[in-house]
Amino acid sequence: MNLQGDFEGLFLTSILQLLCNDQKTGLLRVTSGDNECKVFFEEGTIVYASGSQKESRLGYILRQDGIISAEQLQKCLELGREQKVSLGKILVDKGYVTMSTLKKYNTKQVEEILYSLLLWKKGKFEYKDIKLNLEGMVITQLNPMKLILEASRRIDELSVLNTVITSESLVFKISGHVQNKEDEIRLNANEWRILSLIDGNRTIRQIVSQSGYDDFAVYKIIFSLNSYGLIEKKEEIQLSDSGAGKEEYSAVITVYNDILQSIIKNIENELGGRASSLFNEVKTNLSDDYRQLLEDYHPTNHTSSNLKSIIEKIASIGSEEESGKEILINGFNAYTTLVLRKVASILGMNPMQSILKEIENIIGYVKKYHAESLEKNRIVNDITDIINSMTSQKSGSESKKPKGKGLFSLFS
Repeated sequence: MNLQGDFEGLFLTSILQLLCNDQKTGLLRVTSGDNECKVFFEEGTIVYASGSQKESRLGYILRQDGIISAEQLQKCLELGREQKVSLGKILVDKGYVTMSTLKKYNTKQVEEILYSLLLWKKGKFEYKDIKLNLEGMVITQLNPMKLILEASRRIDELSVLNTVITSESLVFKISGHVQNKEDEIRLNANEWRILSLIDGNRTIRQIVSQSGYDDFAVYKIIFSLNSYGLIEKKEEIQLSDSGAGKEEYSAVITVYNDILQSIIKNIENELGGRASSLFNEVKTNLSDDYRQLLEDYHPTNHTSSNLKSIIEKIASIGSEEESGKEILINGFNAYTTLVLRKVASILGMNPMQSILKEIENIIGYVKKYHAESLEKNRIVNDITDIINSMTSQKSGSESKKPKGKGLFSLFS
């Protein structure tokens, strides 16, 4: 049986029910914008799922929960590539996790992918009956009906959360009443983690990205923190053509910080601790002015620390020919280009696809939600040119390399 078409709202739940009731064996592929999800069925039971988002990766989840270290993950990823075996098998063979732990987290990964999938508002789907080759894979057995019920509950709850979190560009700050509430409210580890990221500068989207948690979990915690009176909304930071004060510089830095943080998120599993140091290594190749400008900058630093150091440096290297904003934008463009080239030289061009897609999403967001200004158009155009340059480099390198088997090696 082959099915394909567009979906909107809760229609995906009907597709899952159909495949479950008809005891289908095959592959359901769902796309929405740049996001993609693949769900594997064996006689009506979901046995595996994969998602395009970085947070879906098994290694990422294990590392976030402290089950394995960044160094262990890096070592196992390298061995997996060399031996052409799954990350899970390497982790078990090395004794870093037990088989029961692996199965538990594999199930958790699949569940989170599917919960996120069922929250997608619209997109395209395609199902094909295909005989699966599950040999060597750690499979799970999930009842689609249980997933649908949980996803429906999350959808209902999300409608309440969205009354407070109306946009992912919102910025929250710590409330002035926090000290009066310390004895009344006890926060768990997850809530403290999110509270530590709320600094009056990070957007909701940045907090989701840096926390490692899924959107739903972050929204719930922020809703609770807001209800407790620990945090409050702050006016959104917007790019504009007016002046070059602290707020205007902050808006520029926020956009580039989003981009550079997305790069770290995409490479930390592969590079471990090297991912962070790479951002300092490339500064030696910047021109003197830009190297001085970004000397103390790092995307993992506190936003206020980055802003303070950059404003001080702009004042010392300013010129009549180039305004402070121009220096800032040109410096970040040069820096971003060097970072991307360095990543490509270490990991190769194939991993760059997901990195460039995420940067495109960030720029698409800026283009859609920031008010019209020359500054906004300049940044959007410059970053688009950088993406196109890297894409051309990727296409050139791929034409010289044989293509691998890809996803369909899973099927016999």
